[in-house]
Amino acid sequence: MGIAPKPARPVEDGAGRECATRTDLRRMAGILTFGLMVLTILACVPYAPQGPFDARTYARLAGIRLEQHSWTALLEPLFAPLKVIAGAPDFWVATDSLLAWTVLVAVVLGLLAARRAGSGRRGAAVVFRALRRALVLIATVALLIMFFAIARVPGWRLVVRNPNRIIADLHSHTVLSHDGLASLRTNVLWHQSSGYNMEAVTEHDHLSDHEITWLSPAALAAMPALMSGVEDHTGRRAVCVGLCPNTAMRIGGAVRHTASFAQAIHAAGGAVFVVTLPNLTPNDITRLADDGVDGFEIANEGHPGLPPRLARRVLAVSRARGLVLLADSDYHGWTGLARTWNVIRAPGAATLSRSQRVRVVLRQLRRHDSAAFTPVVAGYMGAPSMARAIFAPFVEFARYAMELSLARVLSWWVWAWGAFGAYVLLDRRRLRAGSIMLASLVWATGAGLVGAGITVIRQGPGTTNYGFHVGLATTMLGAVACLFATLRGLSLLAEYRRDDRIWRTASEVTPAGAIVAAAPVVEALP
Repeated sequence: MGIAPKPARPVEDGAGRECATRTDLRRMAGILTFGLMVLTILACVPYAPQGPFDARTYARLAGIRLEQHSWTALLEPLFAPLKVIAGAPDFWVATDSLLAWTVLVAVVLGLLAARRAGSGRRGAAVVFRALRRALVLIATVALLIMFFAIARVPGWRLVVRNPNRIIADLHSHTVLSHDGLASLRTNVLWHQSSGYNMEAVTEHDHLSDHEITWLSPAALAAMPALMSGVEDHTGRRAVCVGLCPNTAMRIGGAVRHTASFAQAIHAAGGAVFVVTLPNLTPNDITRLADDGVDGFEIANEGHPGLPPRLARRVLAVSRARGLVLLADSDYHGWTGLARTWNVIRAPGAATLSRSQRVRVVLRQLRRHDSAAFTPVVAGYMGAPSMARAIFAPFVEFARYAMELSLARVLSWWVWAWGAFGAYVLLDRRRLRAGSIMLASLVWATGAGLVGAGITVIRQGPGTTNYGFHVGLATTMLGAVACLFATLRGLSLLAEYRRDDRIWRTASEVTPAGAIVAAAPVVEALP
């Protein structure tokens, strides 16, 4: 009989810390491979959940496509958290679900890890250690969510083949609104990168004249045409947008009835539509139509949670009255992911000047030419089902995976195995690989928040100090994250300096030593 081999035992350094065995590394590599295979299989499913879809019926549209900026494929795993959350039917619900699942998973995993690491400890000590680990994970996830909310990561761009079409966003804001974070320059550049060739800047409670003064006439021709407007509360629950060519008129902030607001805007040659918020009732939709509005938003990226029964009422009333249905971004400067567009039929649109585009859109809105407007969305928007809301992190990740191209899947494989290789190299140097990589992630996110906060502050003064306060808070949060990550890194260095192993490890880092250290990565492959 042969002698059974002894089971592999963890290797301990002088401080008593266990290093991962080859069995552990193979198990980790197997889990990583399984996850990447699931991602790859989902990406190969012959279904594209990103559309583009007609927001009225969610029928797929022909002659229109969505594309992403090609360079973003290089950093696809880094942008994934934003795309998973922002692509959900209601990103607010998806964020809440993600945080709840993060707490649950972090506590369970923390309890299991703490019990395994401290078998002789009291129950209270195990629970405390588990909660501490959970808090670290939750804080890291919250930092990532904040970073992607404030940073302007480019997303979808709508491409329309037909030259006789105007691609418009009729609802957006700048720092001249009390809650705006983007300057006019940032607003215009974002719309251009997202595929729009016309936009309306609709500040809260007042009309403002918006002109692009920083570009030459030749460069200006490539920018979206600008239309001014005003967003105002016109009732207890009603919010309307008035598009008006006459920016000298005083309208915002004083009119508190939808009928009066619509009459004033129409008298100035403009058009009015309703911001269809979830707090409206079906009876409100009928009353607002009676007040003389020209249309409704069937999709609003800033307020995506439109209940299905309210959406059905908007569709029914608009069809019965011949009103226009719109899909607008309500852009305030948060994130950079566009999900809504209006494709408007306009013969000879490719040859129209910027001012002519504005006049054509206003004329069609005032005429209630609903057949000329196609509200387009990148995916389903509205209140999700109970099951989709509860399991949002898993459902939305599957949706996100099905949107991936081959280049983006390959980016996942390269980044994932690169991170695994870094983990193995750090572990073989008797370093706390997980702690170092987590501290590095927190530091990088904090540095990103500092940069994003400074960018928001530099957007310029607005009607309030909202942008300055958001930018300052973001910068301070990022600085605190960098400070904690740096202190954690210094504590790890001090821990290994006491054992004098950090210096010997540094002296052993040679090309030959790196090859030897990389061997476990290859051996760990399944």
